[in-house]
Amino acid sequence: MAPPPIDASEFEAHKDLNRIVVDFLCRNSDKAFSVKEIAEFTGIRVEDINYLMLKLSFQDVISNLSGIIVHRKAGKIGNLRSIRIEDVTIDGTLYYRCVKLDAKKS
Repeated sequence: MAPPPIDASEFEAHKDLNRIVVDFLCRNSDKAFSVKEIAEFTGIRVEDINYLMLKLSFQDVISNLSGIIVHRKAGKIGNLRSIRIEDVTIDGTLYYRCVKLDAKKS
């Protein structure tokens, strides 16, 4: 049985979760956060954040493999500078941080 349809406002709210997480990480780019910490600060479920980070990782892999720059709304902040969400595992905990990249990179 298929799930019931959702209304437009619920669709938009879930679509914006990616933006909320990326904006949070970029505002706090001097630190790295675990999924649990991101969930506590943003009020988004841990499962949703795990899904969003996996989705961002796939987008980056596809972009790197194809050699095409994939423009995303969340990929531009401030003064036309692009960003990358980096991750590292320390003692079994995965941490994420926002790294601002120069837009004039060759």
